[in-house]
Amino acid sequence: MNESPRTLLPLIPKPVVVNQTVGLHTVDDDVEIFAEKQFDKMTKYLQEIFTEHFKIETTITNARKSRQQIVLERNDDPYLPEDGYVINNVSNVIHISSPTPQGIFYGIQTLRQLMSEKDGFWVLPKVIIRDYPRFSWRGFMLDEARHFMGKEVVKRLLEIMAFLKLNKFHWHLVDDQGWRIEIKRYPKLVEIGSRRKVLGKRGEQSLEVEPEVYGGHYSQEDIQEIVAFGQERFIDIIPEIEIPGHSSAAIAAYPKLSCKKTQSRVPIRWGIFKNIYCAGEKETYTFLENVLQEIMSLFPAKQVHIGGDEVLTANWKNCPACQKKIQEEGLEGVDDLQPFMTNYFAKFLKKNDRQLMGWSQIIHPKIPEDVLCQHWFGNKEEVMKFLRRGGKVVSSEMLSTYLDYPYTLISLKKAYEFDPVPAKLEEEYVTNILGIEAPLWTERVPNQKRLYYQVFPRLLAYAETAWTPEAQKNYKRFLKRLPAIMEKLEKLGVKVDYL
Repeated sequence: MNESPRTLLPLIPKPVVVNQTVGLHTVDDDVEIFAEKQFDKMTKYLQEIFTEHFKIETTITNARKSRQQIVLERNDDPYLPEDGYVINNVSNVIHISSPTPQGIFYGIQTLRQLMSEKDGFWVLPKVIIRDYPRFSWRGFMLDEARHFMGKEVVKRLLEIMAFLKLNKFHWHLVDDQGWRIEIKRYPKLVEIGSRRKVLGKRGEQSLEVEPEVYGGHYSQEDIQEIVAFGQERFIDIIPEIEIPGHSSAAIAAYPKLSCKKTQSRVPIRWGIFKNIYCAGEKETYTFLENVLQEIMSLFPAKQVHIGGDEVLTANWKNCPACQKKIQEEGLEGVDDLQPFMTNYFAKFLKKNDRQLMGWSQIIHPKIPEDVLCQHWFGNKEEVMKFLRRGGKVVSSEMLSTYLDYPYTLISLKKAYEFDPVPAKLEEEYVTNILGIEAPLWTERVPNQKRLYYQVFPRLLAYAETAWTPEAQKNYKRFLKRLPAIMEKLEKLGVKVDYL
């Protein structure tokens, strides 16, 4: 990367190529926005950015001029990826070009980061930037089953993700401790499953004092609003509906879904529970198909995440229906029931033009290569075999990417230096690593203040890893660029002591 020795540009993620010339480009109320027809929607978005964040009143025009314009135009360079972009403002016009609206959108984020206030004016350095992402999957996961954050927090996180060129929001909406999404066919999922009594302790740590009953959920109208907000920012929102474990909240609402069929409550403690979906009853599959149908109607993303981790099978061993299912399907034993369920729902989702995604415990020799694996822990050899037979993997290594872990365990430096491509993976299979996703589990994240502390600035480190070529990363330079971006995040509503 060719960076001017004069200025270290405050950009995260770091662009692929930057050429800086002498001088500054001033942007004021006289500026006009012109766009080729296919980028019309981006003109309104850019205008809103200038009004809300820079207090600059722009006008949209259908005529090109030779000065005081921002031009959004098509770039036909065959070597520029579809979501890549070029910024050129060395003349009196700021050009942002790309093959696609998504690339234009990313160019606008870079423009936002470049702008700074000087002597009462908004200015940016004169540069030519050519940029595109390293990975197609640049993700962040939020667990709201343990603690419910609400619509405004989620929308702010999506806005910040867009600012950092992240494009996958994995939404962990259900777990043992709560069901957070309205399913109209099964109203008890939120009437019962979204509420629990006061949380207990885990080890020697306890949470802040909470109300006697803790709860919260999203209506389908809320979901539609948030999904549309994400789409406008080119962020796919991937829902996670746990199958077959981590299902205590659903079973509390509908006890017949479990092997024992007995009434239970939504757990008040963290951990892994034996009360999971019965793998033998037809009613379980009907329930989950109906739930997934409503989920697919709300989320247009290609992937639907089914979890699949930490499945305790003790109840299956003593369940007549599960034992009968083993016999009917010609399975070898209880250990084959989860792969059977995974395959069943992989086929169901595929018929609906969706792809099943799950944590690395779903990987099994009987699982097809067209499911998507999110690797977090264990099963490393199985995951490597999966990659070598053509399977696709998103990397979320627990000890390198989990945002709920303390900074003493995953420091900002460790987060920045993690690379999602396994060192032992042969070059021919590297493209099967789709990218990186940083999860935030919220057992000990009860509110927005704690959320921001855990996420920032480490999410910026993962954003750079997801976008910038590995050979161009440099932690010391990242630290120099960080304060300016954190200052901009503060204006977006995120205030946190980060160093």
